[in-house]
Amino acid sequence: MSIDIPECNYKPVIIIGGGPCGLAIASRLCEATPGAIFSNGEHSRFHWLKQRGGGSNVTKSKPRAIGFEGKFDPDDILVLDKTGDSFMCQWHNQFDAVKIPHLRSPMFFHPDPLDIDSLVAFAHSQGREKELMEIHGVVGKEISKHHQKKTRMKRKLSNSFAGSGLVEVDRRDRTDYYRPGSKLFEDFCSTLVTRYGLENVVQKATIMNIRYTLINKIGADKVESKMGFAVETSEGETFGCEYCIGAIGLSGKINYPINGLGDHFPYGSCHTTHLFQNQIQLPPEKTMERIQEGKHTEMAIVGGGLTSAQLTELVLSKGVDKVHLIIRGEIKIKHFDFHLEWVSKYQNYMKSSFWMKDSDLERFQMIESAREGGSMNPQYHKIVMNLVKSGRVVLHKFTEMVSNDWDQGMQKWKSIVLKSKITGELNELCDVDYICFATGTSPDITNQPMMKTLLDEYPIETINGVPCLTDDLQWNSEVPFFMLGRYAMLRTGPSSANLDGGRLGAERIGWKVQDMARKSQLKEKHSNPETLLRCTGGRCNWYSVLGETNEFDGQQKIPAN
Repeated sequence: MSIDIPECNYKPVIIIGGGPCGLAIASRLCEATPGAIFSNGEHSRFHWLKQRGGGSNVTKSKPRAIGFEGKFDPDDILVLDKTGDSFMCQWHNQFDAVKIPHLRSPMFFHPDPLDIDSLVAFAHSQGREKELMEIHGVVGKEISKHHQKKTRMKRKLSNSFAGSGLVEVDRRDRTDYYRPGSKLFEDFCSTLVTRYGLENVVQKATIMNIRYTLINKIGADKVESKMGFAVETSEGETFGCEYCIGAIGLSGKINYPINGLGDHFPYGSCHTTHLFQNQIQLPPEKTMERIQEGKHTEMAIVGGGLTSAQLTELVLSKGVDKVHLIIRGEIKIKHFDFHLEWVSKYQNYMKSSFWMKDSDLERFQMIESAREGGSMNPQYHKIVMNLVKSGRVVLHKFTEMVSNDWDQGMQKWKSIVLKSKITGELNELCDVDYICFATGTSPDITNQPMMKTLLDEYPIETINGVPCLTDDLQWNSEVPFFMLGRYAMLRTGPSSANLDGGRLGAERIGWKVQDMARKSQLKEKHSNPETLLRCTGGRCNWYSVLGETNEFDGQQKIPAN
């Protein structure tokens, strides 16, 4: 079976999702000299040589390719996003809905493939250092106990000499451990879009199905047939590509409604996913009417993560009188949504341990241990506890909701029954206006409708809904479908759902796709009838063809000095 695709709907690469991961991989595919492979000195040398167009003679060197032929142009890429026709639309919706002033991530978590310090450089070059928020107490914790002991000994020794004046360098001056402001990060991402010419590559579309099959690309005067992907959308269009990349972010099965409980969406409750997709606003319209009428209002927010804390502050600032924050365990306080050891200077030890695990099940368990469910950063934990002291927030820890009763006439919850997981004691909340579930989503590739055909025709092993991809984040060695972000966690680790995971995944996929494209291009070149005629006609040396093959068979070559 083959599928006809008009040439105008065919691109070498289709990326599904226009969020940070989509931007990261699109930028990486258009970058010939990524920062993960080349040093600053090599970057300078490559750009110097490129500016001179190969006109410079390098002593005692053979002509070699600068960069590699696998680098893509923006016209080679199509990004399909269900939210909008530009990058970061869903991201903007989420940050606008919750009014998030700063990212949770440090400065070196970003989608730029060229330089890991580029966000720091951008902030300083724009004179926007005031938009950075320091992450207190992080850098000091990186220091080993041995180093701390040596520092203390040096301090004692220096005190024995009068007037020594030794002052230890303040490690908190490390610019990496600051959090960028939301607007600063958005502007930074816009510079990436401009740098790589990606302004017109995003198209709004909802993906219905992905099929790997024989594609007939129908041109004006010829038809090209090769294996590829047919990507069908709800708008009725079918797009074709050779390489397909899933950057579908936090999509998955939402943990809502709770089994056995009524939801009465959207009038009685919602999930944060509905909020981020602009299906509802908080507080909802009915609750806002009561606030404006001067009536007492209460809301319940379920979840112990950062989003629940941000929503608590948000609804109180809009006039809600009291919030019941319901958490099934203790509040976990972490700067990031995984342990610090995964991003500190000793991260290589943790990542090596992760990669050396014998099975994907062990890796999954290590990820679960590192993330530990929802957590708040110290900033928002302090905000929540101050609100608890003021009496505007009632904190229900080690508690779960066991029943609720909706009053259709009053359009509010007549009662919500909570149960302590420690004592078993029941607690009833009365006259609650609304419930918001900030309970996250569970990744499950088998629950994604667009993946059904690919899963049926090319089955893949999964661990708790997460696919067991290759080390290059590929579906398998025969199917050039790639995934990054949360669904690549078994290969990229606990930070996979974070900006860091997007950059790591983009580097792996970018290298692999560029390498595959380079080899495909070379194969087409050498199978071209004109090349064969030149060789059989004695107008070229067969060994030169072999030399060209060796030149591009493997990793990128670096110009010799």
